[in-house]
Amino acid sequence: MDRRRGFRGLAAALVAAAGLTACAAGRTGAQPDPAGSGAENSKEPCKIVLWHYYNDLQKESLDQIIAEYNQTEGAEKGITVEAYSQGSITELSNKMDLIVNDSTNQVEMPNMFMAYRDMASKIWRNKPELLVDCGKYFSQEDLSQYYEAYVQEGYFGDGLYIIPVAKSTELLMMNQTRLEEFLQANPEFKTGDMETWEGLARMAEGYYNWTDAMTPDVPFDGKPFIGMDILANYFITMNHAMGSDIYHYDQNGEMVLDLDRECVERLFENYYIPYTKGYYGASGKYRSDDIRQSVLAGYIGSSSSTLYFPKEVADGEGEMKPIEMGMYPYPCLEHEAKTAIQQGAGIVTIQKSDRESEACMDFIHWLTTERSFEVALSMSYMPVVRGGLDESQRSSVTDPNVLRALELGLEQSQDYQMVYGFDFENAYGVRQELEEYFSSVLAEGRSEFLGCLNSGMSIEEAAEKMNYGQKADKFYRRVEEMFDKQ
Repeated sequence: MDRRRGFRGLAAALVAAAGLTACAAGRTGAQPDPAGSGAENSKEPCKIVLWHYYNDLQKESLDQIIAEYNQTEGAEKGITVEAYSQGSITELSNKMDLIVNDSTNQVEMPNMFMAYRDMASKIWRNKPELLVDCGKYFSQEDLSQYYEAYVQEGYFGDGLYIIPVAKSTELLMMNQTRLEEFLQANPEFKTGDMETWEGLARMAEGYYNWTDAMTPDVPFDGKPFIGMDILANYFITMNHAMGSDIYHYDQNGEMVLDLDRECVERLFENYYIPYTKGYYGASGKYRSDDIRQSVLAGYIGSSSSTLYFPKEVADGEGEMKPIEMGMYPYPCLEHEAKTAIQQGAGIVTIQKSDRESEACMDFIHWLTTERSFEVALSMSYMPVVRGGLDESQRSSVTDPNVLRALELGLEQSQDYQMVYGFDFENAYGVRQELEEYFSSVLAEGRSEFLGCLNSGMSIEEAAEKMNYGQKADKFYRRVEEMFDKQ
């Protein structure tokens, strides 16, 4: 099918399709009969199956949207969509691995499944013939409806294999009540300082000193300003911000490591040095827990996590006090590209018959454009189509924090370089190893720094004793080992 063929053409193809037998699941190789053009054949029933990992309210919302399609657009074109949750993204991924590797004959392969890039990449590198190239069905006009970065994540080689459904990014979320108290007491700082990592570090130092001075009889008990939910995302984002892609694939599809020592050491020191001094921190399992206990004043985390941001925090006496929430863009490195992570699954289509592929494309296009907002809102994610939110959509978001996160996230998606995570064979394992290693190094560094302070050193003396350059070199070499194993 011509790549330039748009969805008006695709819809016409579905309506005009003739000579097709019913779409039996798993059937391949059916060809449309170009001689047929009767309306009867155009509505010949075609069932397509979608696997996803939504549960509870998200599943209910998706089920309602699919029911709407089946009763309207789908009914007009003889298409019925059935959707089944596989429990979790891990369970869905494992089941797809089994099917793709012919490890089970008991489960029928779906027509479509929700997937992250690394999931789809695994299939494309090993059995590309299983995947439908959506670029053969979506015209450039169709694709221009989406944020470009979201679409780019779906390309492998020259083919488009993932259509985005809903996305999140990362934002700086603050206990605004606490932040305003600090700014009022320290007028030399402004919220604009938080736009860059360098300004944020200076502000964090000021916050530490301000809280430390509240207990003059207890030295070095200042509080950290912010924390980070996912350190691996920071690693990916900062590398790309400085122009390092981390790795690429050669002409044979083999991963080639492009780690840039200077970039890795810079991003490490950018977060590690303030962390060891107590300006950044982490205590509980989640940074939102640290906000709740007033350990932190803010954190960098997913735009979809606003629902979990505390509405109350513990004061010095252990009493819970109400707070306001503030949201700010992801901080950038001075003189580097504004860069942030994008996350969220898309839909991948499995190659079966032409009729099924066209039916899948029709449904996916409808879901991701006509109902993009509704799908995204059910997860507090951002819609994937351009244009922001209209007044009707804004008024339907009842939580003002969720609305602010959606709008700020969409602005960021428009203004920033948006990057995605690792997509090689063992991407998840490397990501977890990197996360755990980075976290442990930070904790050990803070403990070492405190040991220096407790021995009688000043903050300046302790910083000199830390030998940060040596620590950065060690971090680089360990990270390089993680990737070299792949």
